[in-house]
Amino acid sequence: MDLGATICTPRAPRCLLCPLSRMCAARKQGLQEELPLHPTRRAVPHYTVTAGVIWRRGRVLIAQRPPDKLLGGLWEFPGGKQEPGESLPECLARELREELDIAVDIGRPLIAIDHTYTHFSITLHVFVCRHRAGAPRALQVAGWKWVTPAELAGYALSRADRRVADLVARGEAGP
Repeated sequence: MDLGATICTPRAPRCLLCPLSRMCAARKQGLQEELPLHPTRRAVPHYTVTAGVIWRRGRVLIAQRPPDKLLGGLWEFPGGKQEPGESLPECLARELREELDIAVDIGRPLIAIDHTYTHFSITLHVFVCRHRAGAPRALQVAGWKWVTPAELAGYALSRADRRVADLVARGEAGP
């Protein structure tokens, strides 16, 4: 008989039906309603992140994540974490300067994607942008490329970035 599944359940133990109730230490101490103890879960941090679909001459800019970082080696639409007090466009502009040394005209919001990783969650806010100035330089990324929407299918992207790439390929993220 599986007592834990049928009688001694965590939320509503049925002690009167239990053949072991006379020997039960929890019942003797009046703790049967409080056991088993469940460890408290640590709060999962949540980050607000921005990314840009940056257009120049019919191509979009993608960046390769550093190999020693989370999702290392995957390609992404460039951007990063929002700092306290920053608006989403300010965050994106700062991240693009820090990672690639470029300036863009930030246009309309494209999509917001909620995504959960093992130890944290994000909301990715994606904007349609137009390249304004600066030749990209790999400052905080492993590499970068200008690619056509059709070429995006040939690059390894995270699940969230793949959703964005699908919008680009369908023409829904045009400049």
